[in-house]
Amino acid sequence: MINDRINRLITVMEMNPTSFAESVGVNVTVIFNIIKGRRSKPSYELILKILKTYDKLNAEWLIKGLGAMWNDDVVKSQPIAPSQVNLENRIRELFVKLRVTNPEAYEVHELEELVSFVLEESEAQKNKLILLNDRQENMLGVLREKLKLRV
Repeated sequence: MINDRINRLITVMEMNPTSFAESVGVNVTVIFNIIKGRRSKPSYELILKILKTYDKLNAEWLIKGLGAMWNDDVVKSQPIAPSQVNLENRIRELFVKLRVTNPEAYEVHELEELVSFVLEESEAQKNKLILLNDRQENMLGVLREKLKLRV
């Protein structure tokens, strides 16, 4: 059911209904009604907003439950979560302020390189975990089908 896939997306993204609603630009009540409340179906507009916000999300998975959650090129792509983008922007803004107050400080440049490396490594690890989780789900689906198990 699409409601369950939206709930799974929120979990995989390590978000809560409020932060997810904010990221796609809808009222949190809409998300709560889909995943917890009246179990109403998401509107076409909401599905479009989710797919536009998370452009690496596989539309077939979201709508029909077919295929992998993320498109294959997700590991090579830009950050998935808007919250990660916001974190990067905040860090870059802080570095700009530090450079203004201490333009020649070697430590600022060194710290900036270190933080950039940590952010890139963190994003790469997160993407690998998402991909591994998705592959695990696919393998479980195949096993369920072969063993004729119901979920």
